[in-house]
Amino acid sequence: MSYVPETKMPQEKPEQTIVVMTRRQRLLETLVIFRRSLIYQTKEFFQNSTLHGVRYIAETGRPIGEKFMWFCFTSIGAVTALVIIMSLWEKFQTNPTITGLDTDFHNQNVVFPTTVVCPEAAFDHESSYNEVYKSLANYDADKAQLFTPFLDLLTSLNFDNIRDAEMLAEAIPTELLSERSIRDWAFRAHIPCESTLISCKYRDEDIVCCDHFQPIYTEHGFCYAFNSRFMSTATEDSKTGAPHDLYETDKKWALFFLPNSTSRIFIFSNEEYFGSDFNAQIDWTEDQLVEVRISKKNTYTTDDARQLSIGQRKCIFSDEVKLNYFQDAYTFSSCMKQCRMNKAIKLCKCNPPFYKPITNVPMCAVKDFACLNEYRLNITNIKDCLQCELSCSKTVFNIDKLMKFMDRPETPGVLVEFLTWPIIRYKREVLFGWVDLLVSFGGIASLFLGFSLLSGVEIIYYFTLRACCMVYKNRQELYEIEQRIRHEPPPAIDLQLKLKSHAKPTNGSASSAVLQVQPANTQNLDLYHLSRQRKIEKDYLNYSKSLYRTPKVLPDHGYGSKKDNWQYDHGQYLP
Repeated sequence: MSYVPETKMPQEKPEQTIVVMTRRQRLLETLVIFRRSLIYQTKEFFQNSTLHGVRYIAETGRPIGEKFMWFCFTSIGAVTALVIIMSLWEKFQTNPTITGLDTDFHNQNVVFPTTVVCPEAAFDHESSYNEVYKSLANYDADKAQLFTPFLDLLTSLNFDNIRDAEMLAEAIPTELLSERSIRDWAFRAHIPCESTLISCKYRDEDIVCCDHFQPIYTEHGFCYAFNSRFMSTATEDSKTGAPHDLYETDKKWALFFLPNSTSRIFIFSNEEYFGSDFNAQIDWTEDQLVEVRISKKNTYTTDDARQLSIGQRKCIFSDEVKLNYFQDAYTFSSCMKQCRMNKAIKLCKCNPPFYKPITNVPMCAVKDFACLNEYRLNITNIKDCLQCELSCSKTVFNIDKLMKFMDRPETPGVLVEFLTWPIIRYKREVLFGWVDLLVSFGGIASLFLGFSLLSGVEIIYYFTLRACCMVYKNRQELYEIEQRIRHEPPPAIDLQLKLKSHAKPTNGSASSAVLQVQPANTQNLDLYHLSRQRKIEKDYLNYSKSLYRTPKVLPDHGYGSKKDNWQYDHGQYLP
């Protein structure tokens, strides 16, 4: 058998490589031409720009000293304008609003502040014992005595004592506790309103305390609130009715109540949600008379401030941010409470029982107390809730006078009264808005540089649209210029400095009284370049002459017939 060599098919990879290289070369060539176009457009922009002093920097024929002078002036103007503009921007970002008194204001009615009474012992021991005796202890008195402290503690449960609640719950069977939620157990042991408040007066008229003081369950435990936005039940936090108002014609602008035991008193705006963000203003003990004189300060923000960001005005409008769990209206306290709820749900996968119950989120049980105790510092850390800003419309009640009388055991109680009728309201409005910022920027840029919005459009036009169009319309010319510049050798420079005097020139050469740097005499100098340079100098000389309506008569200074040659040598110094 004869051997037949195999024939290999020609590979097409080299051709593909050649095509790729050709495309790369064309891309590089286009980039080089575009660079030349940008250089050309830069010269055109400098010569035709409306910015102050820029055209003198690139103008042909100007002395180098004059160009440097205009460059310094333009740079100083640009830096100064930039510094002032940055200071204006900083002012716009940090302090664009101003707060002042609203003189066109008169209160017809005032919403009385929310007043919360939190008894020191928020539980009813007898009710707790009976509940434990019937359910958890299964009618065992010894077990009932052992289990009752757990229910008592639930009425004042918070992050500080949740570890104690976990330890007390260890003696109780888990299956028995799981029959009800922790919140439900707390509501079965809390102190009733009749045992918390004895008597009440509002506007100097007797009222039924428990008709106006509603139970609330928060991080402060079980409390009773007058004029609160919400009330608590075992299953939810529901809205209350219309708030209690005061009128200027009322007999007395005050609320009086007599607690039944040692209590803490909180006074704040009806707009807020009660929680751990509030501190007690009054610590009341038995047989004590406390008189509190308060004043109201309301601050609102005009709608013009909506043009600013939340970080600039440092407040949030009530309808600007919708909270997931408190959807009525935005307040700072509701935002902070939601932040703590979100962190508890994220870390422990449950909602603490002293917070508002949430649909589709399980409520924390005893087995979750260990997790809540472990992350309690993380949950209560306010640094993680920096997104919560103050409300743009807020009301603050200040305590102007606080008097405690220990020598009046016959008339104990707490009196909360307005010192004077509220007639002061503060208004926050925009001091420096977007229009003011634009006007300030334009004035500074125009003062120092002659810059305007159209100047900015002009810059974009020169270096984008015009440069690209030149690449496609004058591609061949740009390519020839690039090749000529690339192959043209730089002219040799004679570094010898020659000072020509005012004496009559010899050998028919024109004289000059300036210091010159002359090109060396080389035979390989491009004639085309020399003729082009001579044409440019002649055109500029004609342009300089045309600036005068009448011909400028120059003294010959003894040059006689050489006047034209002298003017030719010194034409670049004409104005």
